Amino acid sequence: MYNPQNLHQCEIEKAKKPKEEKSSLKTFADSAMTVVGVIASLSSVPQIIKIEQTGTVAGISLITQIIALVAVMSWLAYGIYIKNKPLIITSAISTVVLGIVTFQIVIYS
Repeated sequence: MYNPQNLHQCEIEKAKKPKEEKSSLKTFADSAMTVVGVIASLSSVPQIIKIEQTGTVAGISLITQIIALVAVMSWLAYGIYIKNKPLIITSAISTVVLGIVTFQIVIYS
């Protein structure tokens, strides 16, 4: 689990340093991890599809979905605060997907 305090401190230190050109390895790593984050964020889409097809939410915990949604929304807010584009993108996608699952649980229960 990320430690937001340390992540924020890293962002502060990074801002203090003069702008350096990104190495191709860093650019690749940033891009690769953004892709991984997007894929992870979309991992609940099959659940959304299954709920829509079957109309049943048996076995899916509303409490778990709400906790995950609040956590991801917190990361989104933090990403916006520190202006971290990959964190914003992946958290925004996760917020939408988890929001849909949560909404489906409420509607189909």
